[in-house]
Formats: sequence, C-alpha cells, structure tokens
Amino acid sequence: MNSTTIDGATVGWTDTGAGETTLLVHAGVFGAWFEPLAGLLGGRVIRMLRAGYTGGAAVREPIELAGHAAHAAALLDRLGTGPATVVSHSSGCAIALQLAVDRPDLVARLVLSEPPLIDELLDPADLAEVRSTIGAALGGAMAAAARGDIPAAFDAFNSAVCGHDYRAVLTGVLGEDGLARAERDAEFFFTNEVPAIGRWTPPDPARITAPVLLVQGADSPGATHRLIGRLAAMLPDARVTTIAGANHLLPLTHPAELANALSASTISTAVPR
Repeated sequence: MNSTTIDGATVGWTDTGAGETTLLVHAGVFGAWFEPLAGLLGGRVIRMLRAGYTGGAAVREPIELAGHAAHAAALLDRLGTGPATVVSHSSGCAIALQLAVDRPDLVARLVLSEPPLIDELLDPADLAEVRSTIGAALGGAMAAAARGDIPAAFDAFNSAVCGHDYRAVLTGVLGEDGLARAERDAEFFFTNEVPAIGRWTPPDPARITAPVLLVQGADSPGATHRLIGRLAAMLPDARVTTIAGANHLLPLTHPAELANALSASTISTAVPR
C-alpha cells in the first residue's frame, strides 16, 4: 500500500494493471471493503484507502465528504489516469456522487453499491422506519464510541446494517487480523465520518452526466431498494442491477458477481493512459 499526503491528510492507494482505469472508493467503518473485488477487475485498478483509514496516520481535523472527494480527485490527478470508472459502496457513494459533480472530468462512469440509508437520500416514506431502526442503532453506537468503547460501537452498528452474522463474514473473508483491523479503523468512522455525513448536502443528481450503475443486494431492506429507485429516477443516465442472495455486505460476500455486473455494463469509451 502506497501513501501520499493530500491537504495534510494521509491517503493510501494501490495501483495495478493497465488500460481503462477503475477507482475503488470504500465504505465507512473500515477500509477493506474492496479488497476481494480489486483482484477480480481488469484494466488499471486503483484502490484508495481514505484518510482516517490508514492505520497510524491520525486525523486531527474533521474531514467533510467533499474533502474525501477532493482527495480522490487529487489522487487521480497525481497518477495521471484521466477519466475513471468510480466504484463506491455505502457512505463511499456519497463521496463518489460529490466527486462526479465537483470533478466531472475525472468520472467516466459511476457505480453506486448500496448507497447509505441517510435522510437526504431516502424515500420520504421510509424516513420514520429507518430512523427508528438504523437511526436507533447508530445512536447506540455513537454513545458507545463517546465512552471510548469502539468494539461495542462497531458491533451495534454492523449488527443493524449488515446482519448479526457480519463477524463470521468478516473473519471468513479478511481473517481474524482483518477483523481486528476493521475494529480499529472504526474509531475514525464514529468520531469523524458520521458527523460529516450529517453535515453533507447531496448534490443534485440531475447534474451528473456520467452513466451510473446502481447496485443493490436482493436481501437488503426495502428502504434500500426504494432509495436506489428514487436515485435512478433522478439521474439522467442510470441502470439498476440486483445481486441475488446479497445484502449490505455484498462487496465481501459477492465480489465476483459485483465484478461481473461492472463488466456487463462497461461503457465503450476508451480511457487513454
């Protein structure tokens, strides 16, 4: 894993392969969401480890979601990639949406996997239920984090969002060391990223000119499916694909199916290196 400093923050990255570029922007809580997917993609693959998820590099100042998007843009600029397919998951989707509006010259295609169930994106009909379920779990997780009990915060949040078997999935895919690293990574999520998500104002999806692929797990809640349907209706050029047997853990449990979905919807425009 390489690292670079952008606006005073440490960002990690790997850069493998050649050809059309794919940038992987991981979700919150931990940074290993796209480890299984990265090795399944063709072309040039850049896996970004966002500021706050690079181990010993502490983040002292809050980073807004627009800041994470600016880090992604700066990384692509430094690596000289030109326009890329930007693949994101959960809260990473908010960063990818921001990037597509702020730097449309760098986004050839946008892939949004399981966008987060936050008020600003939800179908209004789902607000009350999501607040009473996911919102309550997040509140408990934030309270635990405030007490300094990050493992309890990690467990409360992931049990609600990813299902009670999430630990078995993480251990099976990332190993015991990977699970322990994920718990350590989570401190940034609860202390920095969650407040930033609360301050974020989504850009108007109608401003996004790049083609967008929206990916959902068939076993994800109805609120996720309705959120994706709502986004698809607002985006000028959008497709939706559903991965059977998957939920919010889909980049870890179904990386091959996700890779196939990306390949099936590949745009024909060549991206020079």
